[in-house]
Parts: sequence; C-alpha cells; structure tokens
Amino acid sequence: MTWNPVHSNHLETRKIKYHVVPYTRGTGVDLGCGLEKIWPGALGIDRMMAPGGAGLVMDISELSIFADESLDYLFSSHALSCFPANHILGILAEWWRVVKVGGYLVLYLPHKGHYPKVGQPGCHPGYRCDLDETEILDLMRVISDTSGCGVVVEVNEVRSDADEYSFLQVFRKTRHTEFSAAPSLSGRKRALVIRYGGFGDILQASSVFPGLKGEGYEVWVNTTPKGRDILAWDPHVDGWWLQDTDQVPNDALGPYWQALRQRFDRVINLSESVEGTLLTIPQRINDQWHDQARRLLLNHNHMTVIHSLAGVPTGSRLRFYPSAKEKRQGARMRRTLGPGPVVMWVLAGSSVHKAWPFVDHVLAALLMTRPDIRIILVGDDACRILEGGWRLERRIIRRSGRWSIRKTLSFAQHVDVVVGPETGVMNAMGLEDVGKVLFLSHSSVENISSHWKNTINLKPPVEVTCHPCHRLHYGWERCHRDPQTGAAWCAAAITPDRVTAAILFLLGEFDEKR
Repeated sequence: MTWNPVHSNHLETRKIKYHVVPYTRGTGVDLGCGLEKIWPGALGIDRMMAPGGAGLVMDISELSIFADESLDYLFSSHALSCFPANHILGILAEWWRVVKVGGYLVLYLPHKGHYPKVGQPGCHPGYRCDLDETEILDLMRVISDTSGCGVVVEVNEVRSDADEYSFLQVFRKTRHTEFSAAPSLSGRKRALVIRYGGFGDILQASSVFPGLKGEGYEVWVNTTPKGRDILAWDPHVDGWWLQDTDQVPNDALGPYWQALRQRFDRVINLSESVEGTLLTIPQRINDQWHDQARRLLLNHNHMTVIHSLAGVPTGSRLRFYPSAKEKRQGARMRRTLGPGPVVMWVLAGSSVHKAWPFVDHVLAALLMTRPDIRIILVGDDACRILEGGWRLERRIIRRSGRWSIRKTLSFAQHVDVVVGPETGVMNAMGLEDVGKVLFLSHSSVENISSHWKNTINLKPPVEVTCHPCHRLHYGWERCHRDPQTGAAWCAAAITPDRVTAAILFLLGEFDEKR
C-alpha cells in the first residue's frame, strides 16, 4: 500500500526485522536506530541516546571508529534518506568498508513510488532525498567496481503491502570483484523446518526431510549454526535460514515464526516437539500430572509424533550423513585399530540422569574377556574426569572433549557396538547396523528405540518405580538419586553384569549356558 497517515506510522524496524534474521547475525550495528534497535545484541548508533536504542551517539555517515571489515553486518532502516542525494554514494562506500567479507549490508528505505516525496505533505521532515531500489543498485555497482570487493545482491524487494511503503535490499561482500545477484530460486515449492536445541534435536527433525522432498518441496532449515554443522552434508537440505542462539528473544518467537510464513510455502515448526510435549518441563502443567497420567499420555514414539506434526509419512528416516572425507578418515582409523572388535562408549548425556556409575567395572571385564578389544570413550569436556583412571591402558582410547560431535558421529558408523544413554549419538546410530546398548532413563523403549536395528535396551527393574518419568531434569530436584553411587536411581539399578553380557552378546561372545 502507499503511505497514509492513519495506518503507516509505526516503528519501521519492526516491520522488517524478522525477515532479515540470517543477515543480521554476529557482531553488527544498527545505524540510525532511533528508539529501538533491531536486536538486543546490536550496537545502536544515532544522534541521540535512547533506552533500548542508541548506545553510541555519533554521525552515522562516518564510521572511522570501526576498522576495515570489522563487522558481520550493518543494518539501517530509513536513515539513509536523511542525507542529500549527492552524499549517498560516499556514505554507502563508508558503510561497505566496515563490513567483513561474507558479511551483509542490510538497507530498508522508504520507496519514492509509495511514500511522499521530499517537501510533500506527510514526508518525514528530516528526509532530504527520494530513493528507490534501482538507484541503490546502481550505486552499489559503482562501489563494487571501486572497492576491490564484490557485491552479491541477496535480497531486492519492494515491500508495499499492509502498512509498508519501503524497499528491502541485502548485499553480501565477497572477495570476487564483480557485481552479481544471488542464484534465483528454482521455482519449486519451499518448505521450512524450524528446529533449535541440541544436535540430537536437529537430527530428529531431519527425519522428515525425505518425505518433504518426496512431495516436491525444496527443504529449508531454520536452525542455529550448530544445527547446520550437524546437517552440513545431509543431501535432503536445499537451503538454510540461520539465526544465532538467543538472537530472536523468546518473547518475540511467535511473531517471528508468523513472519516466516510469508516467505515459505509451508512452515513446519518442530520446536518443543519432544521437550515440553513428550518430555515435560518443570513448572509446566503436564509436569504436575500423576505418574500414571504421564505414562498413559506421553508414551509415544518420538519419531512418530515428529512425523505427525510435520504431516509427512511416518517411519523414521533419521540418519547422520558424514562427508566423503569423514568417511575416508573413519575407515582409515578403524584399520589402524587392528582386527579386534571396537566399542564406542558415550559416557554421559545432557542431563544428570544420563550417566551410568559402573563404567569402569564393565571396561575391566571387557578387557579381560577380549584382550584384542579397543574401547573409545567419548563425551563432553566434563566426561574427561570419568576417563582419568584409564590413561595408561592403551586399549582404552580417551576422546571426551577432544573429538567434535561430527567426528564422533562419523566414526560411530565404523565400530561394532555403541554403548550409551539416551543421547543424540545413540539416536543417530538407531537405523545403522552397528550394535547398540541403550541405557533407558526418563524414556521408554516405545519412546526411543522401538524401531531401532540391532539394539539391546537396558531399563531399570520394576522396583525403580519412577521409571519412565517422561520428565526433563536439569538437576536433582525431581530426580531420585541413588545414595550409594550418587547417580540417578534408574541408572544405578542397571547392574554391570547386564551391561557386560549385552555388549558381549552383540560381539558374538554370548554363552547360552551362563
């Protein structure tokens, strides 16, 4: 719509901020931010200080306080119109100077075809030039020719629906010196899958990608850089809509997700598809249900529920895809370990109950039973404490805190048995032929592994009356703790002999006469 005084006078940044999330990540500035900067983490710069707005008062046309290529992004809404037309090229060149290679210049400006021209009734009294998208494109071509860096036009939109009367342009800086446009969309329908959280969460979400591809969609993923790292080589992903952790505040997620529906043909939001839904969160109403109610209502397979939420055929397609290089590295490392069996042990998960207290007992038993065995211990930095007693044993390979999650997942596909609690590593191996010994804690077989291949599920005996609790635990407030080991009751109740027998069975060492 064209500007009118009744409907159009709103904070301009609010109209566009959710559409430029992937281009305003990292360290950046909001130039001419007024009363409200685009994100809490941005540095607001304007002529006047304002709570929630400018934190630095200065002339936005001259950014000498910033070094060349020092910012991931520079965002400006309607501020460029406050300068005379013959100054615009120089200002854009100065702004472009501080943007890193790979970074973005994001401009949102009143369009002279949809907004009153300078001097006409309704025009902002501070505006001094009239602009449209073609004029800015021409100026950026000049900058591309003279700056020594290339300009890629990622977004070029005239936005005149609802209460907008502006145009949006996003320019990415490259080492190449040409001016070019980003590759055009294929014309196919685009589906966006939204999923944040840990690496196990994004892997679970990836199970719906093949079904969407089968329906003819390009598959885009809204996640964090960590999520992209896990799915980097997934052949079913066509594009990324990335955001930094907490870039969009929690209380703004609702309108943000609504805005994404304007850009994609189909939006599948898998946030809290497991946590908060099948695993209750403290202070939520379903966390207060009686144990029987939680077991009745929440004892559903996580993957079945995720597929139902996505509206694609059920049946898990969850897989981790290593790169060709990672495959070669994994095969080479397996060869260097020799001909004996290789076991990977995931020492702990993300919650207090996902640590089993008798690991050393079983490691000793395995080393005595199979002298040719190799056991790789993996986990986060905290798990290095659990590895300490084995530093002199050459058959125990300690890799907690040393291997990236991609290296762990890549090599897990080359071992004989993976052992661990309910973690992303175990989920990633669910459909692989690798043997698996799974410690169940807050979930049931139906929740996690009823569809897995080659798996032995170890759950606590019936005397552990709290299992399965279907609850997320961030501490010991609601988790029953074993007084002797300090571990969760459900973990401590799984005895070492059961674990040893399960691993040996999967290695072909089971003696039926025992």
